[in-house]
Amino acid sequence: MQNNNPENIIEALNVNRYFGAGNLALGNFTVSVPRGGVYGFLGRNGAGKTTAIKIIAGLLRPDFGTVRVLGKDPFTFTPADRQRVGYMSEKQILPVNYRVGALVKFCAAFYPRWHHELVAQLLGKFNISCQRKIGQLSQGTQRQVAFILALAQRPELLILDEPAATLDVVARREFLDEILRLLRDADGGTTVFISSHILSDIERIADHIGIIAGGQLIVSEPLDDLAESVKKIRFHSFNNGAANFAYPGAYRTISGRDEVLVTARVRDPLTVAQCAQRHGASYEIQDLNLEDIFYEISTR
Repeated sequence: MQNNNPENIIEALNVNRYFGAGNLALGNFTVSVPRGGVYGFLGRNGAGKTTAIKIIAGLLRPDFGTVRVLGKDPFTFTPADRQRVGYMSEKQILPVNYRVGALVKFCAAFYPRWHHELVAQLLGKFNISCQRKIGQLSQGTQRQVAFILALAQRPELLILDEPAATLDVVARREFLDEILRLLRDADGGTTVFISSHILSDIERIADHIGIIAGGQLIVSEPLDDLAESVKKIRFHSFNNGAANFAYPGAYRTISGRDEVLVTARVRDPLTVAQCAQRHGASYEIQDLNLEDIFYEISTR
């Protein structure tokens, strides 16, 4: 990849990754993640999401294509480069025989920017004793410890793969609040790249959304733009029936006898009005939340 854009903290170009004999996980996967804010990375199970995250994190090599994180191939990272990236995996495994305090002390030795005060504050907030062994903690509490360790590094890039999957509603809300606080305290100096199946969480904090399907990125744009343009349209009261109705560029069309539901980009409402007029129908345009948009786009 030539001429890296310094405004992008992650850049991947035409990345391919196979597993086994011809099992394609990523095919020409391309993404650019701008610096600052939260990039929500979405995909169904098997879409290639975790494979892409592991390649970005430098845990897997692509078979083809190029990846740049912080302007460098993550497989060439120096220890100083690694200190700039925090990573919390979907199945993070912490050493079960370590006490929480001992694990914090061990990790702190590797990060010169370690935020000791933040660790103490969050352990108190989540009511986690430094004397407890990791193996004595619930799965959800272990996830909280892993998250605290990732935050304490004060990374320039924080990669989170399904970080809140085992947390209850209150713990998830606190988790999201801490991500937002990290961004505020960093004053634009931190980027969060987060994957989650809990789309209401992503909708709460993300500035930018990427959707992967079939190993390729099919959407990458600001959340506000996505929500403003993808709509559900209900066409009804057809003068001559709905049998021959078609809406150009629709993600999904559900046809009934007397009405048609269409999910599509609506950049100009006049386009919808003209389509309705051609077919002798009335129409209503409905807003969609992120979960609805993801469903309509990723299952088309």
